[in-house]
Amino acid sequence: MVRYALLLIAACSGANKPHVVEDARGSAVAVVPVAPPVAAPPSPVGGPYRVEAGAFAKGDAQVRVEWKDTPVAARASPGRTTCNTAKVPAVAPTTTWGIPDVIVMIDVDHGKAFMPSEQARIVIARCELAPHVLVLPPKTPVILASAADLPQRLGYAALEPARPLAIPPEQVAKTAIDKPILLPVVGHEVALMLDPDTITAIKADEDLAIVVMPPQPYYAITEANGQVVLRDVPIGTFAVMALLPARGGQAARVAHGTVTVAAGGLADVTLSL
Repeated sequence: MVRYALLLIAACSGANKPHVVEDARGSAVAVVPVAPPVAAPPSPVGGPYRVEAGAFAKGDAQVRVEWKDTPVAARASPGRTTCNTAKVPAVAPTTTWGIPDVIVMIDVDHGKAFMPSEQARIVIARCELAPHVLVLPPKTPVILASAADLPQRLGYAALEPARPLAIPPEQVAKTAIDKPILLPVVGHEVALMLDPDTITAIKADEDLAIVVMPPQPYYAITEANGQVVLRDVPIGTFAVMALLPARGGQAARVAHGTVTVAAGGLADVTLSL
């Protein structure tokens, strides 16, 4: 199990090089990098991820994450923000206890290549960040944007590598954010370039977002129904993991399982938090 070094991401490669925070209008400043994270234990399948050059036997896998009888404390707002709005609950389960916004991963060492993404956006408005969880291909710029009436102070920091996906429950709330960012006016934007194979925490005064830039493309986020389908998974039996990040005063929760993928089929697995 990997321990957090700080939710909302940076650092692993280029440990002695400054990261760059770029203003959307073109200015750039060097930022002192955080200390490199502790090396993660090897993946159960072993070795670095290998992209298949040609066709390979594959299928799809549907992962459902549930938390039966989710406690009322996790489903209720933990209080009011300084903007006098209700804080977002830790979870929003479906009527059948499916849990959205959970990061899931199928632990494979070969398969398809990443699909590139031009950029991703996290917006702060009324003391809340949205979205709260992102899974992105390597080299994807993350834009932090303000939709708030007052200046907004944010920060971010690197956690330990994204492999395997398992974070100690207490770590996120206790980790200090060491890279400050100021969004002085409505519409102001800052672009972050995050290192691959990392988990990064982005934190406002009262809210937290998690960005995962994984080492292989079989990571995803559960949808509103608590399910997600991962496409073009190599055939075989693999470990599956799910992480519900800490939020709303609730600790993070991790679930483990296995899935067997057959050529041309749709495997199905349910993980319980």
